[in-house]
Amino acid sequence: MERYLYFCNNDADGAGSATDAPDTNAELAMYPTSAVTCIFAASATTTTINLVPRDGTISTEDVVTLTHADGDHKNVMGALVSMINAEKNNSPFQVVSDKENGVFNINGVTACAITSID
Repeated sequence: MERYLYFCNNDADGAGSATDAPDTNAELAMYPTSAVTCIFAASATTTTINLVPRDGTISTEDVVTLTHADGDHKNVMGALVSMINAEKNNSPFQVVSDKENGVFNINGVTACAITSID
């Protein structure tokens, strides 16, 4: 069974408040776990997930950046791997970050940013 990772960063466009529903390309995304190509530390407080783009091409990868506590990369990476493997439950739908509803299912994660060309 394919599993999916859900990310929501409403108001990434800055056009409204953080309680607005997602309404642009960079505010909401769901990827199959098989689309994850790598996870790495991008800075002291961010971990980046590279994914096969939603349009299926491999020319430019989509990127999701998670913001978290200083130096907490190992925790974030471990939790992501658990979600990819659905160790917490057998649900095929794994919410990683849902700013709209205040749900961050990885301890210490406070925000996400989604970059996609499509």
